[in-house]
Amino acid sequence: MKQRFIFSSLLAVSLCFAFCLNAQAQGDVMTNDEVITLTKAGLSPAIIIGKIRTGKSNFDLSTDSLIKLKQSGVSDDIVSAMLEAKSGKSTAAAPGPAMPGDPNDPLAKHSYGIYLYEEVEGHPKMTQLVPNVSAQNRTGGMFTSSLTYGIGKVKIKSNLPGRSAALQLKTTQPIFYFYLDITSGGLNTSSGVPSTPNEFAMIRFNQRSDNREVTIGKMNAFGGKGGLSDEYVVQFTPQDMGNGIFKITPSTPLQKGEYAFYLINSGNSNASANVGAKFFDFGVNMTP
Repeated sequence: MKQRFIFSSLLAVSLCFAFCLNAQAQGDVMTNDEVITLTKAGLSPAIIIGKIRTGKSNFDLSTDSLIKLKQSGVSDDIVSAMLEAKSGKSTAAAPGPAMPGDPNDPLAKHSYGIYLYEEVEGHPKMTQLVPNVSAQNRTGGMFTSSLTYGIGKVKIKSNLPGRSAALQLKTTQPIFYFYLDITSGGLNTSSGVPSTPNEFAMIRFNQRSDNREVTIGKMNAFGGKGGLSDEYVVQFTPQDMGNGIFKITPSTPLQKGEYAFYLINSGNSNASANVGAKFFDFGVNMTP
């Protein structure tokens, strides 16, 4: 009887211990944060992928989370394993020619340019902004200046045809991605493509009956001042995503109106000031 009691007790303890281990294993669910922690700890991608494939996981693979993973140094192979674990399907590419990146993935390779990022019915959508070129400029305030013997300021204004841009947005906080050439190191001697968002200014146009204009200089009898007037400049916040990709957001919600990203060094070779300047224009139809 004593031996049977001891055996039963040991069996009960063993079953309880096994149950606790199983419960602990079931509760060990891998997340994005754990993947980032393991990556920063220096573990090889093979080890992390192995852990992903042999355990339970609950990954967040939204666009913002994928961007965070990329910025944290998580490799594409690990992200593919996370996608595979999330969907239950293999993400391995079939043999054949290499396919281009997803054109609606902001971190995929794109042609140089400026793109609008949107979420449409739960899916990302990228739209490239087509530059509009200033074909003329005009001066304003000459009559006032003449009446004040040159004290009043004459304004030089660059304008675009049409009262509104073709691209009209229904958000006051749009997201843009710049795809630039960082290989030139800011010298722009190789491709002529801008290498940093600092080469752009975001501006708000003054709408006229048949065009949009922005003041690019002021002068009077005592001197002149070139460059954009402060009242037209809109501040934006750039975020370096790596590999020449920059995420751009307005620093504050935009008011209803007409806007553009102005390529500052464009149009300088023309005889008339700012003729030929490039404006990546868009409009905002909503109010914050």
